[in-house]
Amino acid sequence: MTIGVKEGFAVCAAGVVLARLLSWTWKASNECVCAWCKRKLPKRIILVRHGQSEGNDNPDLYREVPDNAMHLTALGRLQARAAGKCMKEIIGNESVRCIVSPCVRTIETFEEILTAWGENAHDIPWTEEPRIREQDFGNFQDPDQIRQCKLQRRKFGGFFYRFPSGESPADVYDRISSFLESLHRMFARHPQENYILVTHGVAIRVLLMRYFKLPVVYFDQIENFHNAEFVVLEHVGCGGSFKLVKQVHANVNPDTEEASPVESPMLRFRTCDVAPLSKYASSFEKEALYTTCS
Repeated sequence: MTIGVKEGFAVCAAGVVLARLLSWTWKASNECVCAWCKRKLPKRIILVRHGQSEGNDNPDLYREVPDNAMHLTALGRLQARAAGKCMKEIIGNESVRCIVSPCVRTIETFEEILTAWGENAHDIPWTEEPRIREQDFGNFQDPDQIRQCKLQRRKFGGFFYRFPSGESPADVYDRISSFLESLHRMFARHPQENYILVTHGVAIRVLLMRYFKLPVVYFDQIENFHNAEFVVLEHVGCGGSFKLVKQVHANVNPDTEEASPVESPMLRFRTCDVAPLSKYASSFEKEALYTTCS
């Protein structure tokens, strides 16, 4: 069957229109996705460890004081206040929401961090979240027994060792996984530009491990955070991706009470005294922390 010149031109014109329509639809769809990501996801997530606690300063207190009831020391309050100032410089006047572990020391850290916002501190919304509490090392803790447990842990494996009447980091991993699912739903309901999570050393390491899908062996390789040290994750591109951009330690001189922030573009990793990497883990690049991951 043959077609005339007019029909041929009509078919070509229809093809051009269809191609342009598909191109416009694809572009509009991508723009909508980008707009959705920008609207639904925060610009920045900050994970901060609490300031120095009474238990950090004097482990013997664990014999009589519950871990969750430990207060900050005077130095711990200074550390938290200094961390807050560093965060305020990063965040500026952007909107903020905080999620806080229910332990006394994390709530006090949160209160000191907010002093950097001055009169606007009361306007910052916050939520108490038990799933980002510290690893449970048992009820009232005997420091001598804890030391023995830590020696045993070195043989057993840090991620899987469960303290008597307590938890293993693997247990923490399970509740952190549940929390991250809730966190993404919270982003949709509360579209603040910045989220600050005030939590604990083990919880932060597990959060990073879970979010960036790190092999288990990397849990022992990531050094624990200093008191009031924090890490900044920034949203990049589409698809809910964040990357680690810096780790900040608001180092405070207890004598002068002056802070000298120390920044690093990457996490600190232990170089010895850890389990050897498996063949699979050896092929896993730590650069994954600094590239996008959803």
